[in-house]
Amino acid sequence: MATLQYTGVFALLLTEIFIFVMLILPMPARWKRAMITWSSRSTVAQRALYFVRIAFGFILLLFADSVMRLHKVQKEKSSARLVDEHAICQLKLQQFYAQRNTYLTGITMFLGLILISTHSLVGQLVDGDIGDSPRLVTSGSGSSKTQIDKLKDELAEARKEIEELKRKDRDMATLKKQADSSHKEYMRLADEYEKLQKQLDSSKEAKKDA
Repeated sequence: MATLQYTGVFALLLTEIFIFVMLILPMPARWKRAMITWSSRSTVAQRALYFVRIAFGFILLLFADSVMRLHKVQKEKSSARLVDEHAICQLKLQQFYAQRNTYLTGITMFLGLILISTHSLVGQLVDGDIGDSPRLVTSGSGSSKTQIDKLKDELAEARKEIEELKRKDRDMATLKKQADSSHKEYMRLADEYEKLQKQLDSSKEAKKDA
């Protein structure tokens, strides 16, 4: 009877390992999403999880029984003084079975709890994504319109700034031309003044000689 129980625990452990392998296998995101959605919404999967939770109660009892058996065997081994080879082998065999059952039930419960928690979390995430998708589309369209309006305003401001810079460039070019012409006129007047000054000096010297 005990062997049948631990065989069932081992089969459950293999099933858990298979499910974990399916979750970590590289596959298209569409297939993985469909598998997770089916497992989170299918009535068959929900019933299977219900029976797994019930089975965990029995596995917990088996784990406690295995720990007690292991403790009992170790206590007998430390207290008894066995000389018979057959008795020693029998005690070691009992210790081996107790350790095996303890590890088997403990690992099965640990993986099962992780699997149930992961399944619940992924199901909540899938439901949240599906429920929020219409709102995301609506908010996405609204935010797109807002961004387009902002871009239009920024383009209009940029055009105004470009026109202002062009106008300033034209004003600067006009001022530069005026400055050049003023400079040329100044140089021309300076040359004429110098010529007149020379003529005046020469006429004064002529009058002195006379």
